Amino acid sequence: MDNKETKGLWQRIRQSRAFFFSLIAISAIWLVSAMSEQKTFREQYRLALDGIDYNRYAVTSADSTLVVDITSNGFNALRRSVRKNKTIHVSVAKQIEGQNDNVKVSLDTEEIVDIVRNQIDNQGVSAFKIVNSTISLAMALRESKAFVPNIDNVEFLFDGMNGLCGEPRLMPDTVFLYGSHASLEKVDELRAQPQTLKHIRMSGKYRVRLEPIWEKYPDLHPSTESIDIYLPVETFIEKTISLPVSFSADNVKRVQLYPSTVTVKCLVPRKLYANIAADDFAVSAKPANDSSSHLVPVVTQFPSYVRIKSISPERVQYIIIK
Repeated sequence: MDNKETKGLWQRIRQSRAFFFSLIAISAIWLVSAMSEQKTFREQYRLALDGIDYNRYAVTSADSTLVVDITSNGFNALRRSVRKNKTIHVSVAKQIEGQNDNVKVSLDTEEIVDIVRNQIDNQGVSAFKIVNSTISLAMALRESKAFVPNIDNVEFLFDGMNGLCGEPRLMPDTVFLYGSHASLEKVDELRAQPQTLKHIRMSGKYRVRLEPIWEKYPDLHPSTESIDIYLPVETFIEKTISLPVSFSADNVKRVQLYPSTVTVKCLVPRKLYANIAADDFAVSAKPANDSSSHLVPVVTQFPSYVRIKSISPERVQYIIIK
């Protein structure tokens, strides 16, 4: 490349740079001009209604958002856009005074313009307007309803020969829902969330959460969202007991069973093994479902903490003695 071509190339580069910097300068001027113009921007605030006696009333519905139109320049609007969402507090105590049972409040926002203006950032604001025409609130006298939580959805899995010895106990055994009468009537029960408690080895408390049915109704809230289930756990061992079989039927005075005794294998808590006696059990023979001449022995009485494992033999024969 000779000197003439080199000079031409550098000239074109300088011209391109001049055009690029001119474009940047024009864009900057346009941006400053546009950002300096006064425009209306919409802002949204969380609305907190003060002066409500929550111990007496349940809020069944309430406006939760206040929308405001702010007029300012673009620079100020950009600064405001990065601020954290703010809460506007408005008192409704005067509107609630003297009300009973069901309360409905409609507050004209023209009455609270100054209250709202004092809580927002007014820097660079040339005009201000509340978009909401009214603020609405509905309440009802608060009531309570008691529930014994249903734990049918909870499955217990025990390790080894450990098992439940007694009934699970709920702590607390009663959960209350608080809210309006209309909402409480729609809830029939509180249930534990479906879940499986695994590897249970010893007695203790196990925390379970309740199904949050109250979330369907904005005015309801529970006394607790979870409960403890106390499980009495024992180690079980096998015990074999020989038991007589009884049988009775209409119009039959005497009957001979073959065999007249059966062997029952059961699981009992280790610490109660020595206390288990034949007198704690009863076995009755019942007709088989297949219309055969056999009877089926069934354990009809046994301690609640005992688990029946098997009966041998599973069928017995009988002869009616006239």
